[in-house]
Amino acid sequence: MHSLDQPKPFSRRHTVETRAAGADAASVRAPESISRDPRAAKTILFVQYTDPALYPPLERAAWMLAAAGWRVRFIGIAAENSALTLAPRPGISCRLLRHRSDPVSRLLSYVRFAAACIGEARRLRPDVVYCSDFRSFPIGLALASTTRIKTVLHEHDSPIVGGGLAASALLKARSAFARRATLCVIPQDERAARFRSATGAARVVVANNCPSLAELVEPVPKRDDALALWYHGSISPDQFPETLIDAMRLIPPDVRLDFAGYETVGNRGYVDRFLGLAEAAGLAARVRYLGAFPERAKLLERASEAHIGLALFARAFREPIAGASNKPFDYLACDLPLLTNDTAEWDAFFGKAGVSVGCDPSRPEDIARAMTWYRNNPDKRRAMAERGRQKIRDVWNYETQFAQVIEALNA
Repeated sequence: MHSLDQPKPFSRRHTVETRAAGADAASVRAPESISRDPRAAKTILFVQYTDPALYPPLERAAWMLAAAGWRVRFIGIAAENSALTLAPRPGISCRLLRHRSDPVSRLLSYVRFAAACIGEARRLRPDVVYCSDFRSFPIGLALASTTRIKTVLHEHDSPIVGGGLAASALLKARSAFARRATLCVIPQDERAARFRSATGAARVVVANNCPSLAELVEPVPKRDDALALWYHGSISPDQFPETLIDAMRLIPPDVRLDFAGYETVGNRGYVDRFLGLAEAAGLAARVRYLGAFPERAKLLERASEAHIGLALFARAFREPIAGASNKPFDYLACDLPLLTNDTAEWDAFFGKAGVSVGCDPSRPEDIARAMTWYRNNPDKRRAMAERGRQKIRDVWNYETQFAQVIEALNA
């Protein structure tokens, strides 16, 4: 965890005057003054337009806060094509709204979501509102501007630039919220520097998207005379490229590829297309889709049966991303060394730690070269896997990464 500035202290007493524009443009007003017993449990409201179950760092943060005595509430939009859910835990609750995908319904869903968030803030009177994706930032801005509730901006993904008027308005809200938020949390050092430069935010900390120590999976026996490749997460050409199929054709038949997860809204049908390409290449028996795992613990347990974790991203996809993507850290926690991009960024972060081999994800022959090296060097890949697990124990865990945020929230 690296601090770029000191967070503004959190107070235990605050005044709330919340105004929100709902579908009927009516104002909603909370009680003018709220006093808290300092011995009472603090409350945090996570506002996450995208289903919060799709962002494991949010769940880990909730676990830690609940263990420290906080009451945790999530509000978000249910994902249409994912089986993942937040694991039930004492002190944590979740409210999910639903929406339709056509443009008019999407707009109405957002208005309804914003009104619901303001309503939750009015009802709960939280100590902190934690806004953790692009579409939640206008809501955080409204609360930061009109109330004394403490607010946190946590940007998991880089914002989409050039998406029309709506995206432009969201970018402006992002910058304004960044300057008003009590604390901003960014998952990667260079991205944090860019964020601060673009928004003028003064209070920024970095927390890489690492697993919890409780998610370390015990190593299981694995065959040395074969190689099992593994991928999990959102399934799209940017994160799970078709060049993997061509690479598989160039390597021995004892190498297989298993993948699990969910299609993104803009890439529905990609799983079928990928499997169709595998079948056409004569790889149907070596490429398997295992569906979406509703329980993260089961997903990580299944991942630990493989040998190598794939973290290959399109060249221009959300760079810089090393440290921001949770996938590589998940794999390391599952006793898997990494196959990553061969860019300077990935090499500096994972390559120099001795836990990855790089390749060009646009060139099948280069992917095949890296896969073949792993296949032919079982002793070295085991040593890399152990180094990765040790890095998770020492520093790449969310207990360490999120510690400064917890400290600020408890101040």
